[in-house]
Amino acid sequence: MSELLRVEGLSKSFGPIEVLHDVGFSVPTRSIVGLVGENGAGKSTLFNILTGLIRPDSGTVYFKGKPFRPRSYKEAFAAGVSRVFQEQALILNAPVYENLLLSQEHRFTRFGQIVDHRAMIRMAEKIVEDAGIPIDVRRPAGAYDFSKRQAIEIARACVAPRHLMGIEDPLVLLDEPTSTLDREDETAFFDLLRRLRSQASFIFVSHRLTEVRDISDIIHVMKDGRLTGTLAPDEADEKTLHGLMVGRERAADYYHLERQQEAGDRPVVCRVQGLTGPGFRDISFELQQSEILGIGGLLDSGKSALGKAIAGVQPPLAGSVALNGLPPCRPNIARFVRHGLGYIPAERLVEGIIPGLGLALNLTLPSADHFARHGIWQRGLERRSAEAAIKRMAIRSGTPAVPLSRLSGGNQQKVVLARWLQRDLKVLVLDSPTRGVDAGAKEEIYRHIRALTEQGIGVVLITDELAELIGLANRIFVMQRGRIVTEIPAPPSGKPTEHDLIPHMLPGPV
Repeated sequence: MSELLRVEGLSKSFGPIEVLHDVGFSVPTRSIVGLVGENGAGKSTLFNILTGLIRPDSGTVYFKGKPFRPRSYKEAFAAGVSRVFQEQALILNAPVYENLLLSQEHRFTRFGQIVDHRAMIRMAEKIVEDAGIPIDVRRPAGAYDFSKRQAIEIARACVAPRHLMGIEDPLVLLDEPTSTLDREDETAFFDLLRRLRSQASFIFVSHRLTEVRDISDIIHVMKDGRLTGTLAPDEADEKTLHGLMVGRERAADYYHLERQQEAGDRPVVCRVQGLTGPGFRDISFELQQSEILGIGGLLDSGKSALGKAIAGVQPPLAGSVALNGLPPCRPNIARFVRHGLGYIPAERLVEGIIPGLGLALNLTLPSADHFARHGIWQRGLERRSAEAAIKRMAIRSGTPAVPLSRLSGGNQQKVVLARWLQRDLKVLVLDSPTRGVDAGAKEEIYRHIRALTEQGIGVVLITDELAELIGLANRIFVMQRGRIVTEIPAPPSGKPTEHDLIPHMLPGPV
């Protein structure tokens, strides 16, 4: 295959911090290239350079054999380089055709003023037909599920340029596009990529190493701003990739199974009875002290909605939760936090943090009762707590005043977890605690979760990652269409396999 993109000696520093150092690699035409590395390895900076958002300090990029130095995203897109982010960038109340042709409306105007919507619809229909996406482009983008919306973004990035600007062989940068997909939608996403590989090339970033191996033609590994290895997929087992990414071999006991607590006859710290709400119904169970109760299922199974209901973030329509020996009541997040419950949401950037605020302020969000004395905020106590959390959680580049937007996803997630460690917790509800987090940070988070159970805290773990679910949980509930369909024990000596869980997640007879 000929080279579509070549990067030579690329370096970039922000003040004294060097984020890219002498990076060089190539992307063959009509290929899928995997790019893996820890949060902070330099992947996002590399993507920002390729899409014109920042300029490199040194080095050269060649695209289709010519020097490529875009000065803006618009200029990069016009040349055939675009990006699909983890967080979707569609206008949900606008029709699909307007989303597909956003910023290209001038190509469909008459007399320079009147937009020809019929022509836009015809062009959008060609784009989705070419991409093999069966949708009505006249419907609002928000009418489709997450997976379909992601397919729309892919089509906009790699099919629209050819129809609109005559660009052959565009390059699409995929920035963790599967982090919020369940297994069924992930399969559909990869089927779409394989179809579109005949028209475009992709650089695919993901922390799910198995899927990188499955979809990529070649894999580049980064660590601390440097390229540490280039491997063929058949050479790139998870142990090898982890070693190149983290600088050490993956621990044999990645999930710290030797620290898994046996619940046995321990006291019940949370009793859920008959919870019913949008997306789930009639859910009942007991959570014991030091237990990790795992909940898995497809995206539409209702597991995330159940987690919000248990915590009282979105109170259920019916049912009750008895927390820490208190009388059963309708869940309420403010009351439950006072009585020892913590909640970590799946959508970190939307619900978990305030990116523009400093680390210390984000850390103290649920703990005003601890940091206010007679109506006066204790700045010194806040700073000392933040410094202790930074040390305890090994938060890289962290200072009490640093805005969270400047930290990597893994370090942001450590802050979210650390805020609950300051309280007298009895129950912690975790929804996708390692989404968008690299392999090294995952292991650290798993270690902290085990430490919580050693303190007697009961954990409800909701996750799409089956290996994580199996590795951490004492027992696993599988949900399907809003109901718990089975309970599977997961003791350290007898962990189930993914094949044991998947049939229970899929509709139809097991």
